[in-house]
Amino acid sequence: MKTGRICTRCMVLSGLLLVLSSAAICAERVTVKLPSGQVAPCDISKVTPEAVTLRPSGGALLTIALEKLDPKEVAQCYKQVTPPAAAADRFKIGQYLFKNKLFDEAEAELNATIGVDASYRAKSEAMLAAIAATKKVETPPEKKKDDKKIRIVKVGPDGESDEESTGSLEDFAKKFGKKNVPARSAEEMKAFLDKRQEELKKLGGAWLMKETKHFYCFTNCGAPKLEMFAAWNERLYDRLCVVLKHKESDKLWNNKMPIYYFEKYGQFQNFAAEIDGSPGAGYSGGYFSAQGRDVHICIPIMTERLGSRAEDNAMNTLHHECTHAFLQLTGEDVELARWLHEGMAQFIEFWYAREKKNNHREQDDRALFLAREVKSGNIPTWEEMRERPRGGMDLPGYAFAWSKLEFLYRSFQDVQKLPNMIHKIKEGKPEAKAMEEAFGFSPSKLEEVYRKWMQENGPKNFKILMGG
Repeated sequence: MKTGRICTRCMVLSGLLLVLSSAAICAERVTVKLPSGQVAPCDISKVTPEAVTLRPSGGALLTIALEKLDPKEVAQCYKQVTPPAAAADRFKIGQYLFKNKLFDEAEAELNATIGVDASYRAKSEAMLAAIAATKKVETPPEKKKDDKKIRIVKVGPDGESDEESTGSLEDFAKKFGKKNVPARSAEEMKAFLDKRQEELKKLGGAWLMKETKHFYCFTNCGAPKLEMFAAWNERLYDRLCVVLKHKESDKLWNNKMPIYYFEKYGQFQNFAAEIDGSPGAGYSGGYFSAQGRDVHICIPIMTERLGSRAEDNAMNTLHHECTHAFLQLTGEDVELARWLHEGMAQFIEFWYAREKKNNHREQDDRALFLAREVKSGNIPTWEEMRERPRGGMDLPGYAFAWSKLEFLYRSFQDVQKLPNMIHKIKEGKPEAKAMEEAFGFSPSKLEEVYRKWMQENGPKNFKILMGG
């Protein structure tokens, strides 16, 4: 989710300071449930932002990815080792703890990060503020039960995007189920827009609105930027129609979608907290929110944080979040797999960045990561990736989800196959059946072809994924 500002606490290291060797000596064992299902007392050697290195009682030394372990047990393991020397690693561990709702542990680690390297103060304090906001908001049980909002948040007030859906993995399917929210009539829509413009005035700045074919575009960045943002919106809609073979008669969101572009980050935060009732989302780099088919997108123009990169970052966020909205709400709201949601969002975001010749660090990082994994013989099975990515730190989940979309779209002469698969899923067909009907192969055969494709392109550093 997102992060904000809070008073930092001094990390007072008092009492006994244990001097540990490079192979850390554990003060006590931690009982860990291993990926095999075995529950065993373990000696903990090392914890990094990616993995825990441990030795089960009577067993060999193992290195296990964080996503394969219980986060609470990871936190216990971390207490037994010498923290990483690098502030970047400590920040990532704090981020991991935050995303897994281990707020007290996250606060301690983020404050420690600031103590190690003051250049991490802004990012750490942003996340500390999100923790404070999350703790402060107490939703009554009856409201939680009836809350139908969906939020997919693009994390990164510092410009480092990272995907996180609110709620746990188990909540994902429930949140993306079908919900009957009626469209507004013309009179109701006018009343909504008038009310919204009054609400926006209270956030500060001169707010303008432009109605286009598919959107209501709001901004307080001035008239020239309003025209630019409105053009962005419609160009993206056209791109998605081409990629997904969407027809105007196909269902999408109710009415026209509002998209809000905020001049200042604080205004974006206030909108999330005061109008959307989701203060945590206000510590993001932008988010998509939906109640049934009543949807909107919020994007801050973070000039004060990103300088000349702010508009490119905003455009990337638009492409990512609008793809989620477009993909989720086309058709009958049948559940879509996480790899399909996240793979497609990255696919559209990175594709447009390549066309604009924008440097996109995430695209480059993912392609290089895939190249290293393939050269090492590490290509996870589709079954292993079925419910991934699991969260913002799941780099393998995001990278391989993206590679799967690139393969399905670009490796077949008839590029109608992937849109056909999506439409079949939306009609109610199971994912495996829809894939087989659209591509003419069983999923197992298609996976075999995918693995060969990965092996062929890995040595080329996936230039095909980077527009090479």
